[in-house]
Amino acid sequence: MNEEHGENTIHVKDNIIYVTLAGAFNEHGAENVSKKATQIISTFNHKKFMILINLLKLDGATPEAYKISNEFNGWLNSQNMVAKAIVITSQSIKAIDQQWVPSKAGQNIEYFDNEDDALKWLHKQF
Repeated sequence: MNEEHGENTIHVKDNIIYVTLAGAFNEHGAENVSKKATQIISTFNHKKFMILINLLKLDGATPEAYKISNEFNGWLNSQNMVAKAIVITSQSIKAIDQQWVPSKAGQNIEYFDNEDDALKWLHKQF
């Protein structure tokens, strides 16, 4: 049985992909987010883009979900992503994510506690 855990919403406005994750993610939920984002990015035809990820309602993820996130971010490194802003207040989830997703290390990432500041920063990056 393919039971997806974790809720996600993804939409695009201008050149920014907005991702919101809520709940606890397993590998099926992470795979769903990865596929949605990959499909969106493929429509950009190698144009530059940015990502804003809201993790304020994220409860956590399984090791398998972090593995999928690491693979996706590895692929993302070969795309034309200019910057990624992550909105998060949980320092423990942030630390776990940084440890388990080493493929983010070379990305232009900043962390924020609200979307307004994250968007301001993103607009300065493009």
